[in-house]
Amino acid sequence: MDIYVYHYKCPQWYGWQTGTRRLYVEGAVHPEEAVKSDAKKISGSDDCDIHLIQKFTMIIKDVQTYPAMACLPLHKCKIPAHNT
Repeated sequence: MDIYVYHYKCPQWYGWQTGTRRLYVEGAVHPEEAVKSDAKKISGSDDCDIHLIQKFTMIIKDVQTYPAMACLPLHKCKIPAHNT
C-alpha cells in the first residue's frame, strides 16, 4: 500500500485552514491529483496550496497492537471516475 504524507493550506472566509494528512492511493490515480482532491474535500476550497512531503510503502504485520493505534487516522483517496 503506497501512502503519501502531504501538507495543505486552504483559504477560508475567516482565514486559512492548514494541516498535514496521510493518504493512501490505490490504482492508477496520480498522487498530486489524489491529495488535491482530498484537501478540497476536507476544506471545501478549490484553491489549496499542497506540498507532498513523503511517499512510503506500508506493509502491515501484526506484532503487537496498543490502544493508541486507533488514534492514527489514515485516509483513502476516492476520486470519481470520469466518463468520456
